[in-house]
Amino acid sequence: MELPFKLVKYHKSRSKSQWKIKGMIFTPEEFEEIYNKYIYSTNCEICNALFHNSRNRHLDHCHETGKIRNIVCNKCNAQKRDNKSRENNTGEKYISKVKNKNYKQGYCFHIQIRRNGKHILSTTKKSFEKAIIVRDTFIRENPDIYS
Repeated sequence: MELPFKLVKYHKSRSKSQWKIKGMIFTPEEFEEIYNKYIYSTNCEICNALFHNSRNRHLDHCHETGKIRNIVCNKCNAQKRDNKSRENNTGEKYISKVKNKNYKQGYCFHIQIRRNGKHILSTTKKSFEKAIIVRDTFIRENPDIYS
């Protein structure tokens, strides 16, 4: 059977590593089965949309248990109720905690506000409190964006 998309070098090992980082749980045997199903997938298992490229497909999993559910398109993956996007991993809108080796504690808080696909604010702060201040100040000083 022919692959629907060309795979980059080390695709299998990179996929395994990334899936584990994202919290997906599988045995070595399950990985082989899941990986083969993933690389040969041509359509979303929820809406049946055709994958136009390899970046359009995602391995959907339960964020609570780590168990793998489906191979889905970008749209279906974003609409999952348990999807934890970068914007909400702190519980504060527009602020996310991200790994960053440039900071002593190994992470920082990224403030990112986008409108119409463009970044209108993108900065980092060392502390969560400072990130909230920067976000709130920006919103207060730019009321036309939020009205």
